[in-house]
Amino acid sequence: MRHGALMLAVLAATTMGVVITPGVAGATEAPAPPNATCSQQTVAVAISPTDPTPYNLSGQLCLKDDNLRGSRAVMVMVSGVTYDRSYFNSSYQPYTYSWVYTATIHGYSTFNIDRLGVGQSSRPAAELLTVQNHAYTVEQVVRKLRVGKIGGRSFSTVIGIGHSLGAGVLQYLSGTVTDPAGVPDFLVFSGWLHQGNPAALASLGAALYPASSDPGLVSSGYPTGYLTTQPNSRGSNFYHTPGADPAMIALDEATKQTGTLEERQTLAAVRASTVTSTITVPVLLSVGHYDTLQCNEAIGLTCATGPAVRTREASYYGPRACLAAFVVPDTGHSVNLHYKGQDTYNYVNNWLDDYTINRPGSRDANGCLL
Repeated sequence: MRHGALMLAVLAATTMGVVITPGVAGATEAPAPPNATCSQQTVAVAISPTDPTPYNLSGQLCLKDDNLRGSRAVMVMVSGVTYDRSYFNSSYQPYTYSWVYTATIHGYSTFNIDRLGVGQSSRPAAELLTVQNHAYTVEQVVRKLRVGKIGGRSFSTVIGIGHSLGAGVLQYLSGTVTDPAGVPDFLVFSGWLHQGNPAALASLGAALYPASSDPGLVSSGYPTGYLTTQPNSRGSNFYHTPGADPAMIALDEATKQTGTLEERQTLAAVRASTVTSTITVPVLLSVGHYDTLQCNEAIGLTCATGPAVRTREASYYGPRACLAAFVVPDTGHSVNLHYKGQDTYNYVNNWLDDYTINRPGSRDANGCLL
């Protein structure tokens, strides 16, 4: 077990007179899982079609030589606001909490990325970090994975795994890009539903303040507009504390990352039904039973059961999304960091296996499993 320690990755890229400095690595991610071949990858990406400035997107690629899964299928993991890639590969008890460990043990390859602005990726100006621009960078990652430009292996199947903001990024990408080469073949959205709980979202908004004001981040040189959570606010906003290890919450506090106002303000466009109704690949929704940001039975935002969540969300998606939903018991918003986070990983693995291995020929006219 290796606890996260704050460290500074000093890298710079200079082009056309622009110096781009990556972010601070948050929680040191878990060591590479012993059952996979892992490498650190730096992918050059543009942030929008109109801005040619190259930025560095960092990630850990873990390859599996599994003919049914990892030799042809890779999970692209995209974290939420104030998290970097260690959200999917926690240094704390990785055999319990790491989605990367569980996925590779099961046979899938993974590419666990730091979104621009967090971890070891470049740190653009805050106003550039919109959901739309994040989606554009992830589209480039998907395309490069398909043709072997990241790590040398070409993948015929790309699976998008997104948490919170990361799910919104994948949702926008998949609902707006029409070329299948740029869109994942399967989507898993964790902690991301169309209607949020207004009171809890307001509480989270009130907990954000400039990263330059935070005692743990003030020396890191974040640009103006980068935000983080105020000390000791993550437990109440992101956790169902009876279902979480206090040591994990403390580690989360000590190694938190950043977000921007632009990321939050551009989320509304992602939730538009005109975006989600055009998604044409299977979608699995995963939400914590006690995710206060998404759920409130008293105002009709149910997270009681998987079928209830599917009914709540079904009108936003078209038939080719083959919508499925799963509720994780005893967890809050940051599902991975709870005791029962493994429930999600196992459910996703089985769902993917049914589509790609167990029952690939049992689909209806929309491509949904019969």
